[in-house]
Amino acid sequence: MMRNMKAIFVVLASALVATGCDKAVGGESASQGRSYIVGIDISGSRTKTDLDESKALLNALIDRLQAGDHLTLIEVYQGGRQPARQWSDSIRTPRNPGTLTPSEKQHLSDFKDIARAQTSILFDSARAKEIHATDIFGTLTRAADYAKASRNRATTLLLLSDMMNETPDVTMTSRQDIPGDGWIRHLAAAKRIPQLSGVCVVVAGADVSSARGAAIREFWNKYFQAAGTRVSPDNYRNMISDPSEVACPSLVPT
Repeated sequence: MMRNMKAIFVVLASALVATGCDKAVGGESASQGRSYIVGIDISGSRTKTDLDESKALLNALIDRLQAGDHLTLIEVYQGGRQPARQWSDSIRTPRNPGTLTPSEKQHLSDFKDIARAQTSILFDSARAKEIHATDIFGTLTRAADYAKASRNRATTLLLLSDMMNETPDVTMTSRQDIPGDGWIRHLAAAKRIPQLSGVCVVVAGADVSSARGAAIREFWNKYFQAAGTRVSPDNYRNMISDPSEVACPSLVPT
């Protein structure tokens, strides 16, 4: 019977991702749980090892989810023929905080099974071949929209990406192509930078050793500052193995 149940979860997860369906958060207690928004980059600039490490971190994060939490998965926007896939859902807030009923425990377990199925679908190596661009800016705009819907939840944005934007407007494959401060100021003046005030931002998968990687990190530090948040050096990493490190201890939720 358990095998049949898991099969149902996988079919349901596939249907949700294929249609881009997002479940509303309505009906939940606004003061319960955390909100995790995860951007998943499977572009060709990332190796199989990079993708395996990112998938392992996301699965470990799912294992840590608690009743009342909300999880959103966003495929990094790209230029393929299919739209970027997304999935968003919540775990019911328990009636008595700190004590789960048997049905609440089952719901939590079922949610994690579905979230893992979604993760496997989003880390589809075959689909990676169809990706023609990596639009991190568009992904951040969508993430900001989800963050606004988090209400009083403490919100963490986890970017599983090398942070190399590759679109016709901005390509970061070489240092000289990385936009400067004036470009960021121009966007800010035009109110074209998504606002992430109060959002904890964590990057796992970035190049932190090369000169180009350092220039990309410097760009994103300034961009996130214009977005109303910051990424601490400890949160801009090549790899994170411990999901408990997906956090901003110094950030007080607003």
